[in-house]
Amino acid sequence: MESDKMSISEIAEELGMSSSTVSRAISGKGRVSDATKSRILEYIAESGKTPHIRTSKFSDKKTMNICVTIPGEGDYAELPYFTRMIMTLYDFFVIRDYNIILVKTRSDDISALRDIIKRHKVDGVILTRVLENWADIMYLKEKQVPFVVTGNCQDESVYQVDVDQRGGCHDLTDNLIKMGTRRMALLCGDLRQMVSQDRRDGYLAALRENNIPIERHLIAENAADRNVLEKVVLDILKEQVECIICSDDSICLSLLDYFREIGVTVPRDVRVASFYNSMVLNEYHPAITSLDFDIREMGRAAGNMLLRLLEGLPCEKKKVLGYKLLIKESTNFAAYKPSTDVSEHARFGIV
Repeated sequence: MESDKMSISEIAEELGMSSSTVSRAISGKGRVSDATKSRILEYIAESGKTPHIRTSKFSDKKTMNICVTIPGEGDYAELPYFTRMIMTLYDFFVIRDYNIILVKTRSDDISALRDIIKRHKVDGVILTRVLENWADIMYLKEKQVPFVVTGNCQDESVYQVDVDQRGGCHDLTDNLIKMGTRRMALLCGDLRQMVSQDRRDGYLAALRENNIPIERHLIAENAADRNVLEKVVLDILKEQVECIICSDDSICLSLLDYFREIGVTVPRDVRVASFYNSMVLNEYHPAITSLDFDIREMGRAAGNMLLRLLEGLPCEKKKVLGYKLLIKESTNFAAYKPSTDVSEHARFGIV
């Protein structure tokens, strides 16, 4: 029974030792003093519990390294979400005597991940996003490597930690509608990514529930590209939309920067909201209405899930975290003064 067992980390914590020392003492592999080994074995005998040893088919070799994959395309890995996730995972594992190895992956190239697994440089993997073709997931499952995904994965056999992206985006959009907004535009990222799809779907669900017509030409894809963003925003402004919603903080910051260039004032000329908040976006003035997800909680949950897998302990397949809806000045309707004057639009460079 699981109640008659205890994990390596639990033993290490009770004795004030590292997990690697306890693991070496129990397995008999590696250098551990006789006194330390005797102390560990005596504690186990006195507790009446059996150490829960990892029985991974990946390998019996323990490297004390964890692989964390990050996006290999463009500057995605530099986004606040990924930097915070990386630091959270580092902090979680370093106090447990694990090292973090970063690996970049793309849908068309997971060679770096393959190489590190073939050479058994790590004990487990955390995927910080889901690739479009699931090449990384299929490879890790084939090699029977313990791994956890942060984000939504539709494969129910995969261990994963996510936040309620769809629910949060639905609620933010629904709140804007209930506060009087009837015409909105959405600037999406790469819709091949599951997170972008979930955010768009939450937005669309809120429109349908409130009987708001869905205008497909007001939903722009690949707005993370500044050239794409500038073109579609000019077209959107011509449509007299009341609010522009950005699917993430990076797109929102790019939009706000472009607004400064062309003389658009938020929220006087148009309201702005973001489906993801960040420390950078949080400092913007006026404050931006957004969804706040606790990335540190997400990272710690993923780390704990992988640790339990490595130690052979049971854990839930999927953990879904909540969100906070932050209504701020950027959607302050009292400050919004719509303009239909042609000369005013000329100020934005709109013909």
